[in-house]
Amino acid sequence: MNWKELFKLELFRFCLAISLQMIAAGGEVGVAYTLTLQFNAVKNRDLKLFLWWTVIQLICYALVFLFYNIASILWQKALQKYFHLVRQEITDHYFTDSHQHKVGSVQNRLTNDIKILHKDYFNSFIWVAGMIASICSVTMTLLTFQWALLIACLLLAVVQIFLPKLLDKPLQRATKKVSSANREYLTTLGDWLIGLSELRRFEANEKLFKTVAKFSGRLGAANVQKQKVDQELDYLNQLAYSLGDALIFLLTGYLVANNLVVFGLVASIGNFSAALFSSLQGIANYTGKMRATKKLREEILASREKITTTRTVNAKAPAGFTIHDLAIDFENGEGVVFPDIQVKAGEKILLTGDSGAGKSTLFKLLLGEKQASCGEIQYFDQNGTRIYPNLSEIGYLPQEPTFFPTTIAKNITMFNQKLDDGINAAIKRVEFASDVTKMPAGIETSINLDQLNVSGGQRQKIVLARSLVHQSKLILIDEAATMKILQNILTGSATVVFIAHNFNEEMRHLFDREIHL
Repeated sequence: MNWKELFKLELFRFCLAISLQMIAAGGEVGVAYTLTLQFNAVKNRDLKLFLWWTVIQLICYALVFLFYNIASILWQKALQKYFHLVRQEITDHYFTDSHQHKVGSVQNRLTNDIKILHKDYFNSFIWVAGMIASICSVTMTLLTFQWALLIACLLLAVVQIFLPKLLDKPLQRATKKVSSANREYLTTLGDWLIGLSELRRFEANEKLFKTVAKFSGRLGAANVQKQKVDQELDYLNQLAYSLGDALIFLLTGYLVANNLVVFGLVASIGNFSAALFSSLQGIANYTGKMRATKKLREEILASREKITTTRTVNAKAPAGFTIHDLAIDFENGEGVVFPDIQVKAGEKILLTGDSGAGKSTLFKLLLGEKQASCGEIQYFDQNGTRIYPNLSEIGYLPQEPTFFPTTIAKNITMFNQKLDDGINAAIKRVEFASDVTKMPAGIETSINLDQLNVSGGQRQKIVLARSLVHQSKLILIDEAATMKILQNILTGSATVVFIAHNFNEEMRHLFDREIHL
């Protein structure tokens, strides 16, 4: 992320906003120049000329404020359009990279990280542009008065520009630390608040408060550290500014006393030096903040990288699969090695094994949600022909089904309107029709994720209906389905792999065979 991308995306607003910002900054110097002319008129006892320059000064003030405001509005509009595009690219990247991402990390990237760049990089950029214009205006104005003033200002400028670079690296580290601490804080909130009801049930509020306070404290400490470095940077800049301002005023007094410059410059030199040194201070400060975001901008650029998916138009719905030499390693150093397995089209498989044997992990590998460390998975159609799979057509009922804050119908069709006609048949087959008739708006009832208005059993039925309406030829069920619903599913032609811990002989007889991990 950088200003060049914004320039290409919003050429007109970018150029107009920068131009108005620079004109307004130059106008402030013009206001200071009129002060010189006003004091010259006072010295010459010319009231009419004094009033004339006063009117011009007021007009300049009005135009300066107007241009600053218009520039700010145009700049923010351009930025919001740009950030909207960036968020879309980040979301697309996370959607297609086939990795599991912590919700807190994604939230942090889409909100806090972009907010940091908004403030510390892009807003700094437009202010730097205005300050450059201010420096150029002051330079040309001082040159018209006396070249010695310009030389003195340039020497002091060198000191002020290079002094703050001493804090570049500490500021970069502080900015990175704030982003990391915020990501950890959001992740912690997501991990703990999702189980708030259980914590409340066991009265474990003290553990919740301590954990949240711990990570909140880290975020607070990171912000304090960044503020400390910012203040150190401001202190160095202010020190250089104050010394420079005093030296320029002394030099002006000397030049006026020797009739080398006009008397009115005594009144306005403070404004000129303030504009010059505050601009120099601002440039050093803002460019330091911009450089501090370099690492963060590189990370966001990587998060925006477009990923070319391997899906093709020839992808087909799988009905069977085989796995060979399949294994997966986890970050904690553990892993799972799977036996070679073949599941033919139409088979009904009972998948059993001890907890941690890899049953749910195998499902995630089949669905493409996890990537194997080695080995391969091959998919086949109903005729036993090897195919390139459309993994979205695999039916999946997890232990904790995923829903979206929209209607039951759309949660079943997953936003594919072409499947609307099959909803009624699907809900009847999973014995959900009677539940739907009792709901206020039937299948158009919206699911409330905060106060879930569907029971656990109803959630299972919705996901099973999702598999049926999509005509999945392969259905994976992870320990979630009543005996009656399971019997209905097993009477169909789809291939079914069912994970069960607690099962009896009656359930075992429903399946063609058992695979034990």
